[in-house]
This record gives sequence, C-alpha cells and structure tokens, in this order.
Amino acid sequence: MIRRTLAVATKELLHLRRDPRTALTLLAMPVLLIFIFGFALSFDVKHIRFAVVDEDGTRAGREVTEAFVRSGYFDLVSHERDGRKLNALFDRGRAQAALVVPDGYGADLAAGRPTTLQFLLDGSDAQMATTILAYARQIVASISPVVRGREGAALGMPVVWYNPELSSARFLVPGLVAFILAITTVIATALSVVREKERGTMESLRATPLFAPELLAGKTLPYLLVASASATGSLFLARALFGVPLRGSLFWLGVVTVLFLAGGLGQGLFISTLADSQQVAFQLGLLTTMLPTLLLSGFIFPISSMPTALQWITHLIPARYFLVALRGIVLKGAGIDVWWPQAAALAAYAAIALGLGSLRMVRSL
Repeated sequence: MIRRTLAVATKELLHLRRDPRTALTLLAMPVLLIFIFGFALSFDVKHIRFAVVDEDGTRAGREVTEAFVRSGYFDLVSHERDGRKLNALFDRGRAQAALVVPDGYGADLAAGRPTTLQFLLDGSDAQMATTILAYARQIVASISPVVRGREGAALGMPVVWYNPELSSARFLVPGLVAFILAITTVIATALSVVREKERGTMESLRATPLFAPELLAGKTLPYLLVASASATGSLFLARALFGVPLRGSLFWLGVVTVLFLAGGLGQGLFISTLADSQQVAFQLGLLTTMLPTLLLSGFIFPISSMPTALQWITHLIPARYFLVALRGIVLKGAGIDVWWPQAAALAAYAAIALGLGSLRMVRSL
C-alpha cells in the first residue's frame, strides 16, 4: 500500500516538474499573498492631505497646526488666512481634511474662555473620514491641557462634505461597481475567445473572409455593450437601494466607464492568447483583476498608507483611476477639469491593452 501511494506521489511530482507554471503558482502565490496582505491590509490612515485656514494668525494657532503635523498622520498641503480655496482643494482631492482656526482663538485661550476649532472632512470615503476625525479629536484633546487657560480648546461639530451621514454605502458601492466590472469584463472576454480554441471553431473562423480586425470587433463589442448595461443597472440600483447620488454629468460618467471597460476588453484579449483552456483563462483573469482591484486600487484600503513600492505598483491598476473619477462624478459632482488625469490614464491603459491583445490575437490568426 505504501509503495503504491509513493508511486502515485512520484507520478504527481513528475507532472509538476513537466508543468513548471503550476509549480511556480503553488510556490509563489503564498509568498505574493502574504506580501500584499501584510503591507496593503492596514486600517491605519497616514499621509492625510491636510489644509489649515488660520484666521487668527497668532502663536496659539500655529501651535495647533504644528501638533497635527507632528502627529505623523497629517501632511500639510495648504496654509491660508481665509477659506476661499477650500472648495477647490476638496473637489480636486488635494485635501482630505481641513482645520479652521477662528479669529480670536489665541485671545480666548489667554483669557481662559472656551474656544472651538472647526474641522472639515471629505466624506466620500466614510471609513477613512471616521478614522481621520478620531485622530483630530485625539490631537486637540492632547494639546488642550498645555495651553494657557482654564477651559482650553475643543473640536466642534465636524463639517463633512459629499457624504454628511458618513454612509458606508456611498463609499463602498462605487467601488463595488468598479470591482465587479473589472472582473466580469476581463473574464468574459477571455473565455469567449478561448472557448473557440477548445471547440475547434477558431479554425472555421480563420477560413471565413473576415479580416482579423473585424473578427476582434465582433468578438469584443457584444461584451462592451453587456458590461455597459451592467454598469448602468448597478448605478441605478445603487441610487434606488442605497441612496447613492449622481451629482455629476451622466455623459462624462458614461465616457469614463467606456474607457475603463475598453481596457478590460484588451486585457481579456491578451489573456486569451496566453491560455489554451477556459480553466486557465478563468484563473488568469481572476488573478489579474480580483486581488489588484480589491487590495491595490484604493477600493477599501487607502493607498497613502501603503509602502512606497506598493504605491508605485498601484499606478498599474486601472481601477485606481476609475475609482477616483467615478467617486468624483457621482459623489462630488466634479467636472472634467478635476478628473481628466484619471480619464487620460484610463485611455492610455485601454490603448495599450487593446493594442497588445489585438496584436497577439492577429498573429495567432
């Protein structure tokens, strides 16, 4: 019995030696997952883009700003005497939080009168906003005992922009739309082409008078239409069931979505040229879409809190750009002047993915 068991085990080891891709997957995947999960899965929020409006201009106001910066959580991006620039900073995503030091703050502290600091938050990411607010309250509470005065300073009721209720659904649902579209578009396109290989019908298609570009367009356009309909239905349900608003232009939302889907179609085509079976195509599609979109796009975990190396890697994830543009249009009502860099990145990715996928497919035909 032991000899027979060892014989089967030896046979499987020989199969693994003859199939280095499977062996590499088994060995490399745990290391890769531990690396990504260990560094990317962090609920700590760091490098918060922080603006200060110091209407007081006294040393006491500067001490509050210095306390926020010294905490290590906040990166000062703007320091002004009036708040007229705050709208632009929040709309463009250059600030995630802002502190307003009111006029007379220093005098009130010196006289022992209670005084209140105003704190503003970008609520489009409800989880991050809640964490940032906790940091701010802790910092203000820590400096209050050391300022002169009997009452000290307190943090007033925060002003939350774009998502006053800090609803998790308004943050998660747009991310889920991107997550679902990324997976379904890539996998559906890859499987449709590989299915032709498995059934042997690809040879029949080669014998037709169709040119390669015509064949590629015929194979991908239906999935683009289906994915677009899926995106429309998802956003409609998000509004009907979860109250997710649509504050921006429906036209520009459609443009950004089509750019994102086009990149997914190109990625699916490219995967189909690497895989000889639907099972392999499915695994490659899942591996290259689910984990990167879930962990490295900013869907759940803030990119600013990741190590620098992983932050650079996130620039290769198209969902990162789509999420910024999607939340900007849906939650903030931002115009193209705000999110055009994300649209340009999606267009570049779509051009590269479609170009590589089409080139490899034409060569195989």
